[in-house]
Amino acid sequence: MLFPYQYITQNMETMQVYMDYIFNEVWMKAKDFDEFELDIFDGNEDLKEIMRAFNFLDTSPKWGEYFLEKVKNIFEIFKTLDDVQLKQLAYWYRVNNDIETLCEGNESPVMYKELKYFDEKLTNELKDLYGVLYNKKVIGLKAITDKIGTIDQHYKAFMTANEKEAVCPFCGIHPMKGIYHTKREAYDHFLPKGQYPFNSINFKNLVPMCNECNSSYKLENNPIFDKTGHRRKAFYSYQNDDINIEISIDLNLSDLEDMKPSEVDILFISAKQEEVDTWKSIFNIEERYKATIAGATGKYWVNQVIDEARLRSESCVECMDVKKVLFQDNPYHELNFLKLPFLEACDKIGLFD
Repeated sequence: MLFPYQYITQNMETMQVYMDYIFNEVWMKAKDFDEFELDIFDGNEDLKEIMRAFNFLDTSPKWGEYFLEKVKNIFEIFKTLDDVQLKQLAYWYRVNNDIETLCEGNESPVMYKELKYFDEKLTNELKDLYGVLYNKKVIGLKAITDKIGTIDQHYKAFMTANEKEAVCPFCGIHPMKGIYHTKREAYDHFLPKGQYPFNSINFKNLVPMCNECNSSYKLENNPIFDKTGHRRKAFYSYQNDDINIEISIDLNLSDLEDMKPSEVDILFISAKQEEVDTWKSIFNIEERYKATIAGATGKYWVNQVIDEARLRSESCVECMDVKKVLFQDNPYHELNFLKLPFLEACDKIGLFD
């Protein structure tokens, strides 16, 4: 990740508040109630109104009934659990929602594939419920949007707070749709919702991402475990600290026109090398950067320097000196973070002589 997002507080977060209430006050205390009824939700009036709309009205929407059914089914399973089991589930719930700590490599989350050995029926019900929470069929229900708004409203507020860079922080290559677009980018479940229970509507686990990163590269890749199952660190998308990655490029070529990705070496230097390695792996960063450099874009960057130097009656070195200042001041504009080390590598092997 090239830079972190600024996290925003917005009404959509209330859906996670509702799920926190359901877990802590309904499921965890299931044994305190004779049966599943509306009064269980007395501690959260807004949620109680939503559940009433899903339960007692003749016009109850299909997906509202589905939501209610799954909450009730899980409630009945929790009734059968002993104190040790409840304590374990409370731990997993807390840990799986502490996204920052998990990215730092601390704590032990639970995945569905492990949870099924704890209780397979509970696992199936949780997967059914949390699998649809972010779906518009559920969070788009009028009873819910009347309380918390819509995902589109969240996106507008989010991009207003994060409009400075205007590019995807996971690749730096593609621009993000902003506040003046009628469409938006997708929110990625950083810890995949198909693998982890309890956090599919937690906005600290929901991250706007360009379509290329989301749909072509990350997919269901797990940031905190590699493909062999080893734990690893990952950049937390909303971390407070800057992400400082120095990119250095070496070129092993003599002919710019016939440059191939294999002739481009990219070195990523950071104090958080493990997080960098995870980022590179998940988003196939080296392949994408090398493909950009070796393709028409890299050739255009070189010819641009040569043409500008000729027009200004300057040497390419003098032209580069000016560009360096501009690039460093605006690193994520027009891929300057990648363009500058590439042009410096070109200069090093004499392409500007």
